[in-house]
Amino acid sequence: MRIVFLMALTAVLVPVFSQTNPEGLSCYENLAAPEFPRAALEAHIDGTVWTTTRVNPQGGIEKIETQVVSAWGDGPKLLTPPVEKAIRAATIKPACAGKSVAAIFRYQLHGEATASPNVTTRTEGNLMWIESQPATGAATKTPY
Repeated sequence: MRIVFLMALTAVLVPVFSQTNPEGLSCYENLAAPEFPRAALEAHIDGTVWTTTRVNPQGGIEKIETQVVSAWGDGPKLLTPPVEKAIRAATIKPACAGKSVAAIFRYQLHGEATASPNVTTRTEGNLMWIESQPATGAATKTPY
C-alpha cells in the first residue's frame, strides 16, 4: 500500500514540480549518481529526495534544500547525504548560474533482499532513478 501511495504521489508531483522549476538535471555538467546507502538497502528503505539547489551568479552552490518522501522514518537521514554529496561534487553549467535548480532522486528497491544487489540508475527529465536490482546467481538467496 505504501508503494502505491508513493508512486501516485510521485506521478502527481513530478509534472507540477518540473513545470514550476524548469531548471533541473540538465544544469549539471558531471552529476554522478548518488550511492544507494548500504544501511538503506539492509533496512529495505526507499523513497524520493526532492532538491532545490540555489546557484550563485558565479556558478557555485549556495544552498541545497531537500525534502524526502519515504514511508520509513530513517529515509531522510539515510537518503539525503548521498544526494547532497553528488550535487556538491558536480559542476553547474554557466547557463544555470544565479538560478534555482530543481531535481528529484528516486531510490527504489526491486525484488528480494540480497547481499550484493546490483544498483542501476537512469534519468527521465528532472528525475534520476537509483534502483536496487537483485543480484544474479547464488547470491540472490543470501539475505542481508
